[in-house]
Amino acid sequence: MQAAPDVGLTPSQTSKPWSLSANLRGFYDDNITTAPNAIAEDSVGIEFSPAISLNLLKDQTYLGLGYEYKLRWFEDRDPDNSDHSHRFSLDLTHDFNENMSVDLGDEFVIAQEPEVLEPTGASRLRSNMDAIHNRAHVNFTTQLSRTYSLMAGYRNDLYNYDQSGAGSFSALLDRVEHRVTANLRSQLRPGTTGILGYQYRVVDYTSDDSLTFGPYLNPEVRNSDSHYVYAGFDHSFTPELLGSLRAGAQFTSYDNVAAGVDDSTTSPYIDANLSYAYAKGSNIAVGLRHERNQTDIAQVGGSLILDQETTSAYASVSHQLTAKLTANFVGMYANSSFGDSLADTADNFWSLGFNMSYQINQYLLAETGYNFDDLDSDLGNRSFDRNRVYLGLKASY
Repeated sequence: MQAAPDVGLTPSQTSKPWSLSANLRGFYDDNITTAPNAIAEDSVGIEFSPAISLNLLKDQTYLGLGYEYKLRWFEDRDPDNSDHSHRFSLDLTHDFNENMSVDLGDEFVIAQEPEVLEPTGASRLRSNMDAIHNRAHVNFTTQLSRTYSLMAGYRNDLYNYDQSGAGSFSALLDRVEHRVTANLRSQLRPGTTGILGYQYRVVDYTSDDSLTFGPYLNPEVRNSDSHYVYAGFDHSFTPELLGSLRAGAQFTSYDNVAAGVDDSTTSPYIDANLSYAYAKGSNIAVGLRHERNQTDIAQVGGSLILDQETTSAYASVSHQLTAKLTANFVGMYANSSFGDSLADTADNFWSLGFNMSYQINQYLLAETGYNFDDLDSDLGNRSFDRNRVYLGLKASY
């Protein structure tokens, strides 16, 4: 009988088919609207987040379902002093046999915070209204021979913002993205796998609102399609030290731009990461990524902004100080430039987070943390910084 798929479940998750949790935090946020510092508003508040998940692991098949609700209440925010967010998730993995498998999933999010809605960094600003991001994927993997395997996949991302009107978040960011991937993998030697890959990505903007103020400008002018060609490897330096690299080029074309506007561009594509489990319960991960992505800036002066080119570096450390006390750190820096016609015009974004958690018992965890965000933009009336601190208690069963 074939073993159940390895999907990284914890012992607690495999001990029963369902789990419950609830997180209660008190917080202080010194820039609740991600506004420039001169007009920033601060507030204390309370966050309550219950969640439920279902994990069914059978021979050859895994099914996971999850739902999380988050209420954030602000003591000093008018006219609406609360945020309500929802996250639904579905994951299905099936091994047809030892050589063939499929995994598919969907995540549907209603939220307000940009790091939840736009993980690629298309916007660092809050819309202060609800927005939807739905991400669905399906990946098919087959072993072609003893040394070669093929992964073929499709991903769909849908974004829809409630804020409407000319120059609104809806006009700037409502879109559907399609991404088709094919990776040929070769086992070069034990612990090393070579990758030769191709991706095709289509971005279709969907809002009927004008992209900018003034004469109507259809958001579809920023529609694009991209071809990615890359090579790389996955390598186990030791059982504890793992590395991955994808490097190549991204060829992007814009079919709806006006005559005289450059309708294509070529840029580097890089995705590299390294992880090290240096002690029991402790690990560090670092990474670098370079890719074109969408942006909430549509026009600077007389120049139309079709997208942006972003280089981002990130790091995370989780260190188990004692059997019950763990410290976590995450950091990210991103430089996003707005095109050759706007030389030296970019957004520089820093995000840092520190968290300490103490496991009181198997059901109860206490935590405290601090988050810092800083957007330093060459564009006027856009830069901000934001400090958030919190103290809370998490119960799980």
